[in-house]
Amino acid sequence: RLYTPEVTVAVMQELHRRGTLRSALAGRDEKQINLLLTFVARRVIEPRFTPVLVTVADMITDIYQPVVGQSAIVDRQFLRLQEAIGKEIDYQEELLEVLGMMDTLFATFTKKRATYLEENKSNGLTETIETSMNN
Repeated sequence: RLYTPEVTVAVMQELHRRGTLRSALAGRDEKQINLLLTFVARRVIEPRFTPVLVTVADMITDIYQPVVGQSAIVDRQFLRLQEAIGKEIDYQEELLEVLGMMDTLFATFTKKRATYLEENKSNGLTETIETSMNN
C-alpha cells in the first residue's frame, strides 16, 4: 500500500468492477477505516488514481456516515479527505481559468496572424520576398 499504491488502487478498481467494493469496505473497525481514509486522502489527488478513489471515497462516506462523531481519529481523517478534495477542486478551477485565458490568447493570435498574411499578399510583399530569396 505504501510502496505500490497502484496495486491497491487496481484491487479497488477490480472490486468495483465486480460489484463487491461496497461489501469489501463495510464492516471495518476504527483502525482499518483510519488506514483506508488515510490512503484515499493522500492518493485521491493523483490523476491516475482519482477516478477510482473518488468512487471509493464516496462509498466510504456513505457507509460510515452514521459513525461520524464516534471516533476522533476517523473524524480527523474525514476532515483530511474533505480538505484534500477541496484543494483539488480549487486547483482544477484555477487550471480551467488559465486554460480559458490561453484559448483566448491563441484565438487572438491566430486571427492576427491570418490578417497579417492577408495584408502582405495584398501589398505584394510576399512576391517581393520570394523573389529576393530566389536570387
